[in-house]
Amino acid sequence: MSVKPRSTRQHLLRNGLAVGALAALGTGLLPAAPAGAALARADLVVTTSVDPVEVPASGGSATLTLDLRNSGTKASRDVTVAFTLPAGAWFFTDGFVIPPSWHCDLLGTATCTHAPLAAGEVADALNIPFGLPAGTAGDTLTVSATVSAGAESSLANNTGQATVRYIPSTMDLEFVPAATSQQLLPNEYVNVSASVRNTGNSPSGEVIVTIPVPAGMQGFETSSEGWDCTFGDGVADGQTGSRCLHRPLRPGETSEQLYYGGMLTATNAGDVVTMEATAATTSPETTLENNTARHTVTVEQGAIIRGTVWVDGNNNRVWDSCEVGAPVGSDGISRIDVVTAPGQSGSGGLTTINPDGTFTAYVRSGTYRVQFHVHDPHDFIDSADSDLIYYWNETGGANYGHTDWVTVATGDEVTLDAGVRSRWIETC
Repeated sequence: MSVKPRSTRQHLLRNGLAVGALAALGTGLLPAAPAGAALARADLVVTTSVDPVEVPASGGSATLTLDLRNSGTKASRDVTVAFTLPAGAWFFTDGFVIPPSWHCDLLGTATCTHAPLAAGEVADALNIPFGLPAGTAGDTLTVSATVSAGAESSLANNTGQATVRYIPSTMDLEFVPAATSQQLLPNEYVNVSASVRNTGNSPSGEVIVTIPVPAGMQGFETSSEGWDCTFGDGVADGQTGSRCLHRPLRPGETSEQLYYGGMLTATNAGDVVTMEATAATTSPETTLENNTARHTVTVEQGAIIRGTVWVDGNNNRVWDSCEVGAPVGSDGISRIDVVTAPGQSGSGGLTTINPDGTFTAYVRSGTYRVQFHVHDPHDFIDSADSDLIYYWNETGGANYGHTDWVTVATGDEVTLDAGVRSRWIETC
């Protein structure tokens, strides 16, 4: 049998197929490159909100809060945020803090800039207050912020918007507290303190408080920080009293304390004297029912210490029926004090001195003595008709004397007198 040699052409073909198979096998072992692979880029995401979301139709203010982060896989370039406010609105420039990482121009371009944000980095939040002009209740306004920082994977989340809605304007003044009370003896001081608050959502006009002096009370001038008060006839609705002015109050603002009062002159136990303070303003209010503060004073039952500083006009050291009381002032009675015993709580009664030399003090139950002060040419004398147990006369000066201690109970009435002589008065 004869053997024929292989065809050279077949040998080459088989070798070529083997090489191709190996090449295909090698190719299958290598990873495949994805078609259109995404590039690493920054992706800035901005969100905005406002607080409050409602402002009165008279105008108001709110705070814009901006939050910014880079949710991409690569650092951004320098960041710029451009703000857009409604027509007539404005950014405030003080009273708040811009984080050091931000640089803002709120008067000119209304922009803020920030250094590049790394991938995943969150910027410090911005809180910027802004003002809104008057508008129409029910209308809404839009505030927006748009961020830019070069190439990004998406621009769909580069703008944040927030809305503010106008609501009806309200303004209402109220007293805090609205009602108080005291129990006092006649001639004691009435002390009242109150403030005025604007509970509405709009500013008030100038605040005016009038305080007439009621019957049974003697009024005095008042002075309070933040208030400009005038006292006299006709200042309180045509009556004697106080009229106090205060600058307009912002929504929710409470004024400084207003202090006022007087002296209780009603003398019948159980009588009630009411002092009323009324607030008003130049702006319309929601209600006027809470514009009055009432302070009631009930006359308390006590004891009475009274007496007379009488002048011994004939120098016989007897209080004759024809002898009169000493005058009051720089050439007569200087002061009369009813003081409490040592260790006794409370104070003595406020003494009323009359032009005829008589005096009256209302006190609570306790132990007291009366201290007299008279000016030269009057000086104290020894007399059975005088209740002084001690006196000191100083030539050319003020002279002093006092009674012994007396104990009184509620409802008691005690008389304590002092005798003096005078070079100017001769009677009988």
